[in-house]
Amino acid sequence: MRRLIFNAINIFWLMLIFHSVPSQSQSKKVEEYVADLNRYGQEPMTFVKTVMNKYDLVIFDDALHSAYEAFVFYNQLIKLDGLSGKINYVFLEVVSTTAQPALDRYLVSATNDSTLLKKVFQDDYSGYGWRYHTYIELLNTIREKNSSLPEAAKIKVIGVNPPIYWEGIHSANDYDLFQNSLNGRDYSMYLTIVSHMSSFGKGNKGIFLTNSRHAYKGIRDKSNKLFWNTATFFDQWNPGKVYSIRMHNVSLFIQTKLPGAKEPREEVSYRWVKMDDGLWDEAFAKNENKPVAIPFEKTSFGRTPYIGNLMLNSAPGQTMYDAFDATIFLAPVSSLHNSAKFNFIYDLDFKKELERRLRLLEADHFEEFLKDNGVNTFDAYFAQLNKYVPLSKQTLGN
Repeated sequence: MRRLIFNAINIFWLMLIFHSVPSQSQSKKVEEYVADLNRYGQEPMTFVKTVMNKYDLVIFDDALHSAYEAFVFYNQLIKLDGLSGKINYVFLEVVSTTAQPALDRYLVSATNDSTLLKKVFQDDYSGYGWRYHTYIELLNTIREKNSSLPEAAKIKVIGVNPPIYWEGIHSANDYDLFQNSLNGRDYSMYLTIVSHMSSFGKGNKGIFLTNSRHAYKGIRDKSNKLFWNTATFFDQWNPGKVYSIRMHNVSLFIQTKLPGAKEPREEVSYRWVKMDDGLWDEAFAKNENKPVAIPFEKTSFGRTPYIGNLMLNSAPGQTMYDAFDATIFLAPVSSLHNSAKFNFIYDLDFKKELERRLRLLEADHFEEFLKDNGVNTFDAYFAQLNKYVPLSKQTLGN
């Protein structure tokens, strides 16, 4: 009986020790993060000003295109007196080069006439239309800022996505050819930016607003070859000219590759997670959740294992510093928001065109597509789109 009691006590203490080891390890990592925040952390606007003094192009990864707080920051950056006249270009990943004339007309308009941007947002890659209100707010901020600047100092907004001509897509084969043309998308965006920046030869300054898969500077695959994306081209071919910053948010965690997928988005199993199982957010909380920019070089944040859309095929030991140069924390993941969605692009002229696109994209699955969206007719689906969606809490990773 004594032996049984003794063994039970030993088992209890062993279990307690084993359970406490991960907790102690996590606590140590959080303290390392906090120490680096205290040593290297900077006020975000001050940090970006310093970075822009040293580098010609700053790449901002919004983490989610729907992110609201990231665009609040971009707007504040545009308005910042200390950068007035110093930002020559704002490059937008989500806007096609074919939308440039409409974009230019809006930026010189005397009033905030968003209807001038209909074609800009109707003709996105998906075909459904781009709806995030944050882009309207950003463009209006730039338009208003330009009104107070001399001609030579006005900010130029450039769409860098390769051409999109929905008018020329009339069959599944046409659409497949269009998709094939996107294989060189990152290189095309790189060339567009470089050409406007005069190959960094005239002292121009710019910011490139994009998403993670175009902002990785040097992620390598399992054969130690680079995954080439827009930021990688810059890092390799224009060293010392470009700086890549990730806006803190949830990250895409790829779990496994799925067999027999019919669509690219169905090829993998994934989930949205907080960085380092939430330890980054714990460290930011210990820092009183103050907005802070933290460089990845020489810091525990930069040594955090890389996670993202390339992680299944990436080389062992890749870190966040291999992907980016820094992160900017604005608020805890649990407090972040999704952009409102506008509806002005869904006019009667676009209604017929949108139905044409959807019937082409969904083909024999069009009726199933409608049912998946809780409707039985395209008219009912269009009515859903033609509603303004207000700002909402971002729930991914929470």
